[in-house]
Amino acid sequence: MRRKREDLWPHGTCYGLHRLLGGCLPVLLVSRSLLLLSLLLPGTNATAQEPSRGRELMQRRVTLSRAAVGNPVELHVASGSLTALEFDSPVDRAGVKLGDARDRFELFVVNDRWVMLKPTGDVATGERILLTVPFADGMSPPRAVFMLVSNATQVDAQVQVSRLPRTAEAVQAELDEVRAACAGKDAELEALRARSAATGPSGMILARAMDVEGVNAKDLQVGAVVKPSDGLKVERLIAFRGTGWVALSLAITNEGAAPWTPTEARLSSTRGGRSRAMVAMREPHIAPGGKALVVVEARGEDWPEKAALRVELRDSTGARRLFISSLVF
Repeated sequence: MRRKREDLWPHGTCYGLHRLLGGCLPVLLVSRSLLLLSLLLPGTNATAQEPSRGRELMQRRVTLSRAAVGNPVELHVASGSLTALEFDSPVDRAGVKLGDARDRFELFVVNDRWVMLKPTGDVATGERILLTVPFADGMSPPRAVFMLVSNATQVDAQVQVSRLPRTAEAVQAELDEVRAACAGKDAELEALRARSAATGPSGMILARAMDVEGVNAKDLQVGAVVKPSDGLKVERLIAFRGTGWVALSLAITNEGAAPWTPTEARLSSTRGGRSRAMVAMREPHIAPGGKALVVVEARGEDWPEKAALRVELRDSTGARRLFISSLVF
């Protein structure tokens, strides 16, 4: 099939390695059909890509308003992760600007309704990169401004940007999504209430967390599966499994120079599936050179036996984390 030359038109200034070599690497302006096709190709699918250093891939909706003109929308980007912005209005492709940092992006593609970018490295803490996207229809607001920053826990993989007045059907669809999410939280709240009504074996039975299968426990060989990271070392690891839940008991030594307080945990299967987990510890933190018992508990997932799990524990800032790439029990 032949395609008109207008469908692929280079635009932009020279940047990156090509600038140093005297050449020019243009910003590609591609047709919508080719862009949508590229999203289905391995390595460029925004929703199927692997999280960058344990970050969670997020899908967001952003609504622009006249009152918000001049206030940049914060956008979380990460090294090696593709971020795709979809607009409900035509983009003025020639006017799209990416500050002075184009040479730090291995991919920067502009289309009539899309902007796609992939940084070669993380944005430094405190650094702000502005992305300005003007619109071609002359309506208000005339442009969208995004502030590209780094986030320790999340990266925006797909962002839907709404500028035009939303239809009643679109608002109702979003309301249905919120109601469904609230219904899931209500179920979690009821489970927590059932657990708090009684403790010990009685509480587990009432919460249907223990049945005739009982609780299976396994003392894992730590040295073979857990390597020290960020000055954190696991001395002993015991895995517990019951109906609809798993728990890990980790004896952790802090070999770093600063105290460490784990506040967030995630369990994910190498076959797919991810679950936020609760973190429990008696001590307020693990002092330098100190040791403490940390329990990680995940509910609502029937993790298959012998399935390889990734385990991640991190503090509130995300600066230090304990990561287990493959844990089988």
